[in-house]
Amino acid sequence: MKKSSKIIIAVIAALIALTAVLAIVHSNTRTEVPDGALLVSCGGEKKYVDLNSLNAVPVQGSVVNGKGKKSDIDTQGVPLADVIKGAGFDPNGAAAVKVTADDEFFAELSGDELNEAGKAYLISEGNGSMRLVVFGDSNAKRNVRNVVSVEISVK
Repeated sequence: MKKSSKIIIAVIAALIALTAVLAIVHSNTRTEVPDGALLVSCGGEKKYVDLNSLNAVPVQGSVVNGKGKKSDIDTQGVPLADVIKGAGFDPNGAAAVKVTADDEFFAELSGDELNEAGKAYLISEGNGSMRLVVFGDSNAKRNVRNVVSVEISVK
């Protein structure tokens, strides 16, 4: 076998090993929450919220994806501000909110958006997971599926 072939094989093996190590490290940093719960944190304090204990309200509206396709939503959900109240935090004191999925995808909302009536909801996906729905955006990028945590930044 040529020397250059051995080097290429060694580099490929090193990249595979590095990928495996990084995958293990990344999987250990993901947020795990009990079924039916959501982790809400503010200023270093963390609390779990039982989503079934929150009062659902009708959620109706439309969201638009990046291709301009409109999807109508007509279901039950919980206003994001109510989720934060359910954890014992004051949504009026929020400067921003970061909503994160189980795959670490996240969306941010300002404190004003959080407290705007009819703007942001968590709705059930039917498989036990929750989805953030943000109405009024020109692109539904902030509609996060499989939400596991909400982090509040205070003013």
